[in-house]
Amino acid sequence: MTTRSRRSAEATARVPREVEARATVLIVEDDPSVMRMLRFAMESAGFAVLEAGTGQEGLSALRRGGMDAVVLDPGLPDDLGGVVLERLRQSKAGVGGSPVWMVVSALDREEAVGRYGPVGDHFLAKPFNPWDLARRLEELLDARSGKRDARP
Repeated sequence: MTTRSRRSAEATARVPREVEARATVLIVEDDPSVMRMLRFAMESAGFAVLEAGTGQEGLSALRRGGMDAVVLDPGLPDDLGGVVLERLRQSKAGVGGSPVWMVVSALDREEAVGRYGPVGDHFLAKPFNPWDLARRLEELLDARSGKRDARP
């Protein structure tokens, strides 16, 4: 197991020590460069980050819990991205302790819906602006907590 795989499998929370995390985000992404970009953007926005590089690692992290939001690339090499997405849908995302979620995909919305089913407003096509993703997660988390309505 490589260092990256070990780190991903452990799904360790990371946030700069001088900042208290506003929420914890699980990123399920197999591309190391995309993972680095997302980790940087989420930590810069004040989120703690858990990492999973495969669908299996993502499912394990979801079973353990402890995250407020999930960013998922469903096109994972172990073909379990769709299973992770279905698990998120079944958890009634945003209700109670269930995490809110966003799908990021190299597919366009139509192709993603055809392959993975409805994604609603929980979708961003790659390439995307990571700051837009952080803002959208903040909106979903605020809506869950009743601070304001989620914007489409």
